[in-house]
Amino acid sequence: ARTVLLRFQRSVAASDISDALGEALKPKVGAASDEFQKFILDMVGSDRLEKGSDIYITCKGEMLSASLTGGNDSSSIRIKGLCSAVFEVYLGDKAVSPQAKKGFAEGVATLMASE
Repeated sequence: ARTVLLRFQRSVAASDISDALGEALKPKVGAASDEFQKFILDMVGSDRLEKGSDIYITCKGEMLSASLTGGNDSSSIRIKGLCSAVFEVYLGDKAVSPQAKKGFAEGVATLMASE
C-alpha cells in the first residue's frame, strides 16, 4: 500500500479541496474525476477543514481509501487508473506542489540513509 498525507496549513473549504483534486486528476482519469470529487466531499462530511487537518489517501492496487485524522473510518473508491494518477499529481514531472515533492524526496533519502 502507498499513502499520501495532505496536511492543511490553513482552514480551507471542502469544495476547494475537491475542486483542486478533481482538476488535477481530470487529464489522467477523465470524467471519473467528477466521481472522485464527490467521494472527497462525502468523506470530509463538512463544509470546511480546519487548520492542521489531515487527509490520508491510501492506495492498494486499484482501491483508494481516504480518511481524516480523528474522523470517521476510511471511505473507499475504485476507479481504474486513479491510484497511479494521485501519485503522479504529487510526485510526477508536473507535481502540483514542487515543495511537497522535494520534501518527499528528502524524506525518502533520509529513510534510506538510516538503514
